Formats: sequence, C-alpha cells, structure tokens
Amino acid sequence: MTEIRVGLIEFGKALNASVTLPGLGELPGGQVSAGRAVRGARARLKRADRILADNLRLGIMVRKKFFSSDVEPVTDAGFLKDVFVAVGRTDLGPGDALELYTDDTIGPDTSRHDGVAAVLAPAYDQLTGFHVQVRSERGVLRFGALTGLFRGGRPVGRPMRVLGLFGPAGPLPELPAGQPGTVLLGFQCDVPPMAGDALTAYDEPSADFLERREGTAHVHGVSDLGDGSVVAAVEVPDGRTNNLLTVGRRARLLRPVGTTFNERSTVVATDLRILSVARDGIAMRTAAGTGVFTLGLATREVQQNDIVETYVPVDAPALAPPPAPVLAPPAVSPVSAPLPVVPVDVNAAAGLELARLPGMTPERVNQALELRRRQGGFADVEAFGVAVGLQPHEIVRLRGQATAGRVAGVAQRETGVRQLDI
Repeated sequence: MTEIRVGLIEFGKALNASVTLPGLGELPGGQVSAGRAVRGARARLKRADRILADNLRLGIMVRKKFFSSDVEPVTDAGFLKDVFVAVGRTDLGPGDALELYTDDTIGPDTSRHDGVAAVLAPAYDQLTGFHVQVRSERGVLRFGALTGLFRGGRPVGRPMRVLGLFGPAGPLPELPAGQPGTVLLGFQCDVPPMAGDALTAYDEPSADFLERREGTAHVHGVSDLGDGSVVAAVEVPDGRTNNLLTVGRRARLLRPVGTTFNERSTVVATDLRILSVARDGIAMRTAAGTGVFTLGLATREVQQNDIVETYVPVDAPALAPPPAPVLAPPAVSPVSAPLPVVPVDVNAAAGLELARLPGMTPERVNQALELRRRQGGFADVEAFGVAVGLQPHEIVRLRGQATAGRVAGVAQRETGVRQLDI
C-alpha cells in the first residue's frame, strides 16, 4: 500500500488544553483539522516546518462527554472534533500537529534491538486499553520506546509505543534490567499480549528532527513537455507562512480524495526534483510566500488538484546543481534546423491565426476579436489569455507562439509572452 494521509490533529485549537485520566495523568487535547483521527493510526509529530518524530501511534484516544467533565474512549473522530490522545510523547503543545497516515509497505526499522522484557501478566481496561506487567531482562525499556511483541521468538502484530511506564512508586522514565514494572500499550495491540511473550524495544537513531518541510502548492493546470517532464501552474493559498519553493529541492506529489469531512491524500510520487520556479513572469531560484507560480517537475504523474510538497531529509546529501532548463531546444545542424516560428500577433492576427494558438476555441476567438475591436488591443500576451478565459497552463503554452504588438492608446507592459515557467 502506498502512504495515505488520513487526518491531521492540531494542538492548541481544542476547547480544553488537556484532560486527566486516573492513573495516567494528563492527555493533551487537539482538534481534528483534516480528515479523520482513527485510534491506532500511525502518526508523525510536526512542529513548525519540521518532522520531529515518526512511527508514533494513537494508542489512546478519548473525548469529553457532553455537559460533563468525564471522558469516554472513542475509536475515531471526525472533522473539527476535539480529542485527547496518548502517543508516547509528553511534549505536545500549541502549534504542534500529528499527521496521521497508513502505509503497509514502508515500516519502521526493527533490525536493531535495545532491550527485552518478559511479559508476566496482561490486563485490559476499557478506557486505556492493554497494559502488561513485565520484568526487564536485557537492556533498558524506556517511556515512548518503539516496541514489538514476540511470541515463540517471532514478532506478532505491528510495532507499538510505550505509552506509560510504571513502577511500585509511580511513573518511570525507564525500566532497567532486572526490574519489574507495568507497561501501558493502550489500543495499539493488533494481537492481545499473553503471559510468556517478550516485549522487545527497538533502537531508533537519535536526531533533532527527521525532515524539514519547505512548502506546499496546489496544482491548477499542467503542460506536458513531451520529454518526461511537465510545467505545472500552482497556487499557494493565503494563510501559508514560511512557504518556499526552491529549485533543486525534493518534492512529493499528494493526490487528495474525498470531502472536507473525510479527506485523504495519497502520496503518488516522492523524491522528485523541482527543475524551475517562476512567479509573475520572473524566473528565480527560490519563490517565497503565497500567490501563483509555475514549477518545472521531472515527472508526468502530475494532475490538476494535486499538491506539491517540498522537503529536505535531515540526512540528505548536498544536491547537485539543477539540470539545464527543460525548455532549452536541442542543438541541431544548420542544415536540419527547422524554420523559425513567427509568433502570432494577438493585436493584429486574423481569426484563423488566433485559432491556431493553444486553448483558442471558436468562442474564445470571437471573444478576442470583439475585445480587440472595443479596447483597441491587449497590453501583453498574458492579458490576452486572461481576457479570453485561458487557464494558467494554457497561457504557459503560448511561449514562443504569440506576441502582443504595440497599439496606440494601449499601455504596453512588455513585448511577447511573460516567462511563466522558467
């Protein structure tokens, strides 16, 4: 299965910042701001533009009862619902978010073991799920550790987080070898634990963060260049801060499906490269903020309504300089070189010539002729495209095929089509 993003929980937006569960302590409260939150789902911790942790699990999820301070367990929560969760972290706070996803193909690295504890007796609670009495046998078992349940020497079920660790005197940060204790696993268990099982802690590399997210953009139109690459007309909506689109950066393609109340996004491509960036007709290496841009991408997978997400892995090697612009013509000998294409002057061409331009239907040709008669002409090719209702990717395709000759009484912003894509 390819990765599917199923929901987002944002902290600091819930009506209550936290609730207290007897014997467990405080659970932070967040609001489901996209899709749905499903108990047991995998999650990433996102803080500002960085992914701090991955392979977390919604081990416990509760909601406050109506007109009461009591809480009740829930298996899923929809759009704009407040939830209180346990994922094996104590540092969730305002501004943080849990990105919920499913992926049965790529899982955590379970090749290195950090500690083993023997399961002595399992138990179950309707509010907090499974917990097991254990004795640590080798290594160290820590709060928040990624663990796996082994039965007969073989792993059973999916990896889980230690949601709570308790000794005779109360909560513990870790359980050293030879010590007994109680481990809270919640509702992560695909296979209920049994006496005689082994709870193995996996060794995870230590890092301040795993990935930096540079920016996102929504695709409104696509032009296929025929060489395995495309130029995509994209928009960054208002409200996005610190948004960057940088030439040479890696990118993913997300394809949303469903409605606002149950939207999911499938990752259809990853480890792409941004080949070119332009804004307001000007090519640049990095474009920041919101607005309309064009991006060159080395893939033909892009579709309208996709989302481009640029990212930088923390251990990524330095990227090589980006390749030459994707629209540069190939070198040819003078004998075989084609005759130069004479651009169509949108301020002087007849209807038949305008009809040969990309996106120009008979209705748009008639509209262009009427607008030209009434206002005397167009300031530039982009103004022409907007006036007749062309989409951004159709305006991009006018490169080299159209120009706007000077007309008395019409202010000229430039000559020729604006450079939208490179």
